[in-house]
Amino acid sequence: MKQSVRIGCIGAGNIFTHAHLPIYVELDQTDLVAIYDIDKQAAEKAKNIYIRMSQEQGKPVDHDIKVCSSAEELLALVDVVDVCTSVRYHAWYSALALQHNVHVMTEKPMARTWLEAQAVVDAHKKSTAIFQLNDDNIFIPRYLKMRNIVESGILGTIQDIRLARGTCSSERAEWFWNPLESGGGSIMDYGSHAIFSSWFILGFDKIPTDVCSMQIQTKEPTRIINSQMQRVEIDDDAHFKIRYIDPQTNDWATVFIEATWAVPDFAADMSDVHGYLEIRGSKGYAINYMDDENNEYIKIGNPFGNRLLPVQSVESEAFSFKAEILHFLSRIKRDTTDRAFFDTDIAAKTISIINCAQLSELKGRKTVTLSDLEVYSQNLTKGSDSPWEKGDMLSVALGSCASNSNTEREESL
Repeated sequence: MKQSVRIGCIGAGNIFTHAHLPIYVELDQTDLVAIYDIDKQAAEKAKNIYIRMSQEQGKPVDHDIKVCSSAEELLALVDVVDVCTSVRYHAWYSALALQHNVHVMTEKPMARTWLEAQAVVDAHKKSTAIFQLNDDNIFIPRYLKMRNIVESGILGTIQDIRLARGTCSSERAEWFWNPLESGGGSIMDYGSHAIFSSWFILGFDKIPTDVCSMQIQTKEPTRIINSQMQRVEIDDDAHFKIRYIDPQTNDWATVFIEATWAVPDFAADMSDVHGYLEIRGSKGYAINYMDDENNEYIKIGNPFGNRLLPVQSVESEAFSFKAEILHFLSRIKRDTTDRAFFDTDIAAKTISIINCAQLSELKGRKTVTLSDLEVYSQNLTKGSDSPWEKGDMLSVALGSCASNSNTEREESL
């Protein structure tokens, strides 16, 4: 077998088989050598897909692919583990891999709760392995262009960012609709993307201080899920805002986010590669713009006029999935713990922000700080020393925050 990076997968569902697996087939420097899933049939299916796709590309598999009986068995066989489970187990398997000093990249979000995310941070501090949160959206050219526009100073001091992400659809695995498994609905799914992308644009040196829900609701409660019509109670539409402080100047910027599985409010197209994005600064604004021929631009405006900056258009997230994996492999090759864009602290704070927005909704949409979240969590999870048990309790409480009407909550927590 040729010398390559040995890849192991934990969780062989949709995101792995449709998004990551084809990239491992394509790349010469990787070999998929082990798969673990609690559903052994899913693992066998992924193995067969990998073999078939490799053969179709004229790259017959010349090594054994082990369908493992446990995560521990897999970790002994691989250089890198790709965690693609339900959100409930993202942090669990990430921390386990780091404890075994195995490089790990996990699907977003990092965890359901900040408590579980902190367990990954703690494990990373003691590990020699590299961690990466696979939030692929920052590799979409639009976001990189916007970051460079902000860093150039063209817009002056950033005042606010508005970012909307989502898809009006019920076509998700059943676990997405269960707060215990997912920690939340659209706010976890697309809200995590929106927070990480907007923070990337603003600059990870900016410090999130407080969060306020504008409305987290179940906008379309009657849905057909896996062919069955049912009522859902998890959020499918989340609007919230975050204040970031510049530690150098004490100035602040506000980020407004919409994350939805329902009919969007901000824009007609909030897809992976066309999500609405607007930035306003003291000298001007920038907004993503598509012309009638689907050419993509950034429109920059100020009191003296407007101009369009062309942006590379990509048809789907296949572009950014490949980019994030190549980035991770490059970090491993260079043996670097450079954490500029994928610091575990940044990934964990992203979850804290989501949990703060959920708590804000529970508190009648009052502003919540990260300290408020810690106090609430400590009171809720008294009597448990396990971050995973605490995570279960907190996930159910916060993941059930959605309202079914436009009225504000009156309860005081």
